[in-house]
Amino acid sequence: MFLVALCISTTMLADGYDYCTLNGMKSTTLLDAVYDLIEDHTVLTYAQCRADNAQVDLDANNNVMDMYSNCEFKKWNYCKDIDQEECTCHNREHMLPKSWWGHSAESPEPMYTDLHHVIPTDYVANTNRSAWIYDEVSSYTWTNGVSKLGSSTNFSGETAFEPADEYKGDVARVYFYMITCYKNKSFTQGGKGWKYFNSGTATLNNTALALMLKWHRNDPVSQKEITRNDKVEKKQGNRNPFVDEPSLVEHIWGNKKNTNYTCAATDVEVTEQAEIYPKIMKNGRLYIQVGDQLYDVLGRNVTE
Repeated sequence: MFLVALCISTTMLADGYDYCTLNGMKSTTLLDAVYDLIEDHTVLTYAQCRADNAQVDLDANNNVMDMYSNCEFKKWNYCKDIDQEECTCHNREHMLPKSWWGHSAESPEPMYTDLHHVIPTDYVANTNRSAWIYDEVSSYTWTNGVSKLGSSTNFSGETAFEPADEYKGDVARVYFYMITCYKNKSFTQGGKGWKYFNSGTATLNNTALALMLKWHRNDPVSQKEITRNDKVEKKQGNRNPFVDEPSLVEHIWGNKKNTNYTCAATDVEVTEQAEIYPKIMKNGRLYIQVGDQLYDVLGRNVTE
């Protein structure tokens, strides 16, 4: 049996994202470096963002995976913005509402078709979410058993949309992606963006940041998120680093923002079962013959 010791960076991805290049960085410096990794990507058309075309939110049976409801849709059960019954059809939802950045159909921003935050949802759930902020609610006026719309807990006097606990971390990591990839944009141009972001920026205010950090910590990355990240990368050519490396969140915004980031690396012993090679005694020593080559017991070639 041949043993080969390898030092493998567990954060080296097939597409070339090597998070070990971020070693020694923290806070805004780290944010800028992550931005450089993900900013350059393919800007899709809006049609390409539909669940049936994008193919990133479908299970093996072509059922749409919806974070806002328990409705069951086939990928072709798409509908436009017309009145529908609950669980009739799905449409496209911008997790970071397009009104917040002042979307214009004549001159759309790249955020409009970024699949990392464009997801399929039940039409009725999408309509109720509208462009309300995300938060936990103290009471609700609408629910479908998964999501709720009601009185905001953290933003006084506001209406808020609360996703299920199992998707709160997903939401947070999408927001961390958006404020990194589009850190030079303003998310306070309309709607309720000013409730979440510091004026004229893509920087979360203290209340929103505390909420996103809480959700990120309480709902760790799931296999579903990882799979979706892989699929989105194939479509638009970039990944959500906070799904790959959740600890980046802490080093940029969280309780380690004054601590330098260090990528995870591990020593991995890779073993391969060797073929059965003949053993030869020569001058009282044991050798292994591989073809016309001789090796001693330490694997050194001793062919004369």
